[in-house]
Amino acid sequence: MTRLEMVEKIREKTGVTYEQARETLEKSNWDMLDAIVSIERDNFKANEEVEKKAAAKETEARKEEAQSVPENTPAPKKRVVRNSSTGEIGDKIAFIVRWLGGLIKKGEDNHIDVIRKDDHLMSISITSLILLFLIAWWLPTILIIVGLFTGYRFRFAGTSIAGRFVNSASEKASTKAEEIKNKINEEETDEE
Repeated sequence: MTRLEMVEKIREKTGVTYEQARETLEKSNWDMLDAIVSIERDNFKANEEVEKKAAAKETEARKEEAQSVPENTPAPKKRVVRNSSTGEIGDKIAFIVRWLGGLIKKGEDNHIDVIRKDDHLMSISITSLILLFLIAWWLPTILIIVGLFTGYRFRFAGTSIAGRFVNSASEKASTKAEEIKNKINEEETDEE
């Protein structure tokens, strides 16, 4: 690619003049990528300076306006300036996304262990279990009930403090299911 073509490409990509494109390319030893990065960096700095000057002018204008207002004039209402990219709705959405992310992380850090006769059969994350309940609530409900009556035990494991309470309730349910099963078996043997 000739130097003229390089200058043309830089102009197309950045919108600078021929002279600025040529000077920047010369400074970067005719490396197009370095030249583009240099131009973008210079434009960013220039935009920052313009924004600072505009903010300073606005502040100065407010000071002058405040000095020229008579004493008995009511104070003007304060203007609320919102950042257009993250306004009030954006903040709420960001909060919800962070909250959901934290909830999913907790669900992945905690899981339910399925145990039968002291053998650990599998672990299911809380997030997966909740999704399964949301998609087909009846399936895990039936599986848990059948599991309790066939000798399976469910134990909560993970970083959450609620694990003790869940394990206590699960243990009570397993014990009660075992009692019901034994009672049914006793009744059947008495009838024979």
